[in-house]
Amino acid sequence: MTVPLSAIDRHSATWAAVAAWAERERTAIRAEIDSPATPHDRTQVLRGRLIAITDLLALAEERPAIAVSQETYGL
Repeated sequence: MTVPLSAIDRHSATWAAVAAWAERERTAIRAEIDSPATPHDRTQVLRGRLIAITDLLALAEERPAIAVSQETYGL
């Protein structure tokens, strides 16, 4: 079942818990990426996780509708 993105309640306790978890994960991932002891291959995996978490958090962002106008090019 697919939930429409507009159905995310950014003010719910559930979303607050998800966002808090995501922020903790992002902090931990960044710390591990910045560590000189982390091998290059591991940093690539961590960067992928960081992108996925950032995308998850972006689901709740309000984005303005893009107005599309039809160009007639002088017709």
